[in-house]
This record gives sequence, C-alpha cells and structure tokens, in this order.
Amino acid sequence: MKYIILFQLLLLTAVASAQNGNKPNILIIMTDQQTAKAMSIAGNKELNTPAMDKLAKNGIRFTKAYCAQPLCTPSRTAIFSGKMPFETGFVGNSPEKDGQWPDSLLMMGKIFQNGGYQTGYVGKWHLPVPTTKISQHGFKYIQNTNFLDYNDAGTPAYCARFIQENKDKPFLLVASFLNPHDICEWARGETLKMDLLADAPPADQCPPLPANWKIPANEPQIVRDQQKKVGLRTYPSVNYSPEKWRQYRWAYNRLVEKVDGYIEMVLASLKKYGVEKNTIIIFTADHGDGYAGHSWNQKQILYEEASKVPFIISKMGAWKERTDDMLVCNGTDMIPTICGLAGIAKPGYLKGIDISKKLADPAKNLRDTLVIETDFADNEDLLGINGRAVITKDFKYIVYNKGEQKEQLFDLSKDPGEINNLAVNAAYKKKLLAMRNYLKQWCKTNKDQFTAGL
Repeated sequence: MKYIILFQLLLLTAVASAQNGNKPNILIIMTDQQTAKAMSIAGNKELNTPAMDKLAKNGIRFTKAYCAQPLCTPSRTAIFSGKMPFETGFVGNSPEKDGQWPDSLLMMGKIFQNGGYQTGYVGKWHLPVPTTKISQHGFKYIQNTNFLDYNDAGTPAYCARFIQENKDKPFLLVASFLNPHDICEWARGETLKMDLLADAPPADQCPPLPANWKIPANEPQIVRDQQKKVGLRTYPSVNYSPEKWRQYRWAYNRLVEKVDGYIEMVLASLKKYGVEKNTIIIFTADHGDGYAGHSWNQKQILYEEASKVPFIISKMGAWKERTDDMLVCNGTDMIPTICGLAGIAKPGYLKGIDISKKLADPAKNLRDTLVIETDFADNEDLLGINGRAVITKDFKYIVYNKGEQKEQLFDLSKDPGEINNLAVNAAYKKKLLAMRNYLKQWCKTNKDQFTAGL
C-alpha cells in the first residue's frame, strides 16, 4: 500500500509537470514478432533478456497485452494511428506508397510535433506512408528505415545521435527493431537479414516443446487450409518434426537475445546523455509468433502466442517493479497513453484508453473486454479469410468468417494453452452465446462490417 501511494504521487507529479511545460521524453522501443512469453522476466528459462528485464524491474509489465492484428502493417498502422485496422482499411501488408494514408488521420509523430516535441524514428518502418513524407507522419529525424539497408545493429547508433542532439528538448523517439522476425528466414533455411546464428544444436539440447504444440481438436479447418494455400515459403513448418520444432524455439530465443543486446545500447544512451531520469520508456512488439504453439510458425492466427505481446512502461530508477493484468491493446492504447504522459491532447476520435490513468491508480479498471482482429494474407494479397477475438479476464472467443467449424472458446484461466475448445461443449453454450452476442453488438457499435454469418 505504501508503494502504491508513493507511485501514485510520482505519476501524478509527472503528469502535472508535463501539463505545466516540463514535459518528459518518450522513448518507444518496439521489436518485431516477439511473443509475450519471450522474456526471462516472464518466466521463460530458455533465454536471457537482461535489458527487457531491467525495463520491467523499473516499471509496470502488463501481462495481458495484445496487438490490434497479428501482422506487420496492420499492427503498425494501428500503433501509429490509434485506430483498428478495419477502421483504416490497412488489413494486409501494404507498400510504402504515397496517397494511401488519409490526411484526416493524424499519425503519432505529427501529434507530438504539433505538441512541441522533437520527433525521431529509427529502424523498421513497414508503414503505408513514404518515410520522405515527413509533413504527414511527423518524424523529423528518420533513419535506418530502408528495408534493403537498415539493420538492427545500426539502430542504437542512430538513436544515440538523436538523443544527443535533442537532450535539452522534450522528444519522442521510436526505436524499431526487426528481430526476432528473422525466424521467418531461419525457418525457410535462408540467410538472416540482421544477424548470423550458429547452427542449432541437436534437438535434445534445445528447449522442450510447449505443452500445446500439437494441433488442437475442433480447430477451425480454415486456418490450416490457408496455410496450404499460401505455401511452404510462409509456413515451412507444416511438415516439421518435434525435433525441428525444438530447434525452431532455440533459434527464436537466440534472436530475441540478440535484439535485447541492442535495446541495452539504446538505454545506455539515455544515461550517457543525461536524460534517463526524464524519459518514460514503453517497450512492446508489433505482434507475436507461433513459437511452436499449436504447431504454428509466423503470425496472423489469433492464438495467444501470435496475438499477445510484451507491454512495459518504465522510468529508470524512479518506478518500482509490478505487474498488471488489465487488458491492453498496444494498437489503440499507445497514442492516448503517451499523450496522457506528455500532457498532449489526443485526437478526439480515438477510442483507446490512456493507461497513464491506470499507472496513477492501480485499482482503476479501464477495460474488462477487448476485441482484436485478423485478416489472413499472402503478404499484400488478402485471402478473404478474416476473424475476430473477444478477450475477457478469463475467457477468449475466436470466430472466423469461413468454414463449417468457425468458433473457438477457451477458458484461459484453466487452459492458457488454448487446447480445449469449449465451443463444442454443450455445458458452455450460454457462455458461447454471450460472447457471440457481445461481438455482434461491438461490431454494430464500432461500425465493423465483420460477420461470421452466425
């Protein structure tokens, strides 16, 4: 209780200070394709992530954070616009092309630029706006974004330059890393984009298979059908043996460790240039990875491994470690939260929550139900297969728009691995109907055209 009261005072003081002109710096660190379990602070003993752990030990780790959609461009457009992919229309991967992003939809960099902040973005972009269109995205300093040229090893140096140049002014900096996305190349047997890895050791020296690694009973067949349609380049794991899956998990863990090292370099720059104490850091990922759960590599699926992401808010040396199980969507909640922390008015049309209110009052319940989406695609080509998930404190309902068996219902409190589909269990018919009806009403209220024909 004593810590909570102290933390509330620190938070309220920080927010009040921001509103009075003494604005904090905001650093957003984002990895690509990192599932929430892939941190040692999350209890994963098969890897070591000291930088991520340090962030968690100096702040609040949200244990039920999800992306808006588990695919690169849709998730990133949500994070940088504050709106769901079905609202923006960016539901598949999109090229970096001018004229796609509506001028009426303010981007994060522009919001903070208008709020008097110096703005910087370093690393992977993958947004449907040219990096040269600074007048639209608002990131005045933008480096290391070219897909053919950027690399995670260069990102800390570009971040350091920005921090040094702007240490006397309030700034918003995004450090966007590619890894552990290189697991896609590793799975295909291709050369990795970012870093080299040693050959995987024999399977018996690799991490064990997760308890949910087998394809579960009563799974919608459409998700496996689309795997076959897209092909082995995207889903080379279709014919993986248990031994290969163990090596996959080993490689994935090593890639997470590599990016953790680069994150530490960025954190070191905050300290070096004397801005650590006035910088609030948010760490997250654009989406997760199958990580061998349900025999799945890649993303797009609505299972926990692909849709659940790290989400940590830290202030080094000022905040103490705690966890929070409030439902978070990094896509819709990021902009309202950093606006709240910086004392900047968020665009009135945004529906996401300002998590800074939760930081100041841990007992405050800002959300009890969350809806996320997916739209299966072969890179930029949509397959016409989409779905939604409704997530509550204990339950998760998944439904797709095609197939004879469309629905899944899981009691996450008893079945965190999503193995037992309760949608086919008569004893849960009432719960199934309640979740189904909630989604129908949510879609109507939010003008979401999704329908599963139920």
